[in-house]
Amino acid sequence: MNKRGSGKVRESRGTVVSRWIIRAFLIIWCLLVAFPVIWVLHTSLKSNQEFFSNPWALPTAPRWSNFVSAWNEANFGAYFFNSIFTVVLTLAITLLITGATAFVIAKYNNWTIRALEKFYMVAMMVPAVLMLVPLYYFADSMRMTDSLIWLSIIYAIQGMPFSVFLLAGFMRGIHNALLEAATIDGASQFTLFFRIIMPLTKPSLFVVALLNIMGTWNEYITALTFIRDETKYTIAIGLSYLTNSGTYDVNYGRTFAGLAIALIPILIVYGIFQKQLQSGLSSSDGVKG
Repeated sequence: MNKRGSGKVRESRGTVVSRWIIRAFLIIWCLLVAFPVIWVLHTSLKSNQEFFSNPWALPTAPRWSNFVSAWNEANFGAYFFNSIFTVVLTLAITLLITGATAFVIAKYNNWTIRALEKFYMVAMMVPAVLMLVPLYYFADSMRMTDSLIWLSIIYAIQGMPFSVFLLAGFMRGIHNALLEAATIDGASQFTLFFRIIMPLTKPSLFVVALLNIMGTWNEYITALTFIRDETKYTIAIGLSYLTNSGTYDVNYGRTFAGLAIALIPILIVYGIFQKQLQSGLSSSDGVKG
C-alpha cells in the first residue's frame, strides 16, 4: 500500500514538475518573441538624444510626432495604402482561383486533374526567387513593371501552390454525399462551389487568407524587383530606404515609428483572427457527413 501510494505521489510530483518546466520554457520563449516588438514600439516614441543615451530605457516624454513625421515626411502614408491595395487584390485573386482549383483537384479524378495536382506539388518546392527573372522579362516586354496590379498577380502566383495544396486537403474531407444531394436538387457546379464548398471551407480559407496577408505585407525582394516608381513603393521598400538613408543624420525615432506602422496592422489582424487561424489549422480533416 505504502509503496503504491508513494509511487503515485512521485508520479504526481514528476508531472507537476514537468508541467512547470514547460510553462517556464513557454514564458521565456514568449518574452524572447515579444521583446523586439515592445522595443520597437517604445523606441518609436524617443528622440535621438534619448536613443543614444540609453536605447533600453522607456521614453521620458513620448514623441508622437515621430509617427506624424514618418507618415508625412517619409511618405509612409502612401506606402501604407499601396501595401493595403496590394494585399487586398492579392487576397481576392488567391482565394478565388485557388478555391476553384482546389475544388477541381479534390472532387474530380482523371489524368488531367492528377497532372495538375502534381504540377502544383512540384511548383510548391520551387523557390519563388527562381521565378523572378522570367517574370520580370515578361513584365518588362509587356510594359507591366511599376504596376501594383501586376505585382499582386505575381504574389498570387507565388502563393498559389501551397494555398491549393492546403485547401484541396480540406475539401477532400467534405463528404461527397452532400454534393450529390445538392446535385439531385438541381444545383449547378457554380452553386456547389459558392453555396456549399466555400462556406464549409471557411476555416481553411482563413488560414490561407492570413498567410497570404502576412506574406504579401512583409514581402520585399519581388516588390523591389518590379517597382521602380517611388510613388508605388510598398511599405517593405519604404522601410528599407528609411533605415538605409545613406546619411549619418538618421532620425531613429522616425525610423522606429515607420517600423511600428508596418508592424501594427499585422498584430491587429492576427489578434482579431487568431481563433479562426487556430480553428483552420486544427480542422484539416474537413467535414464528414
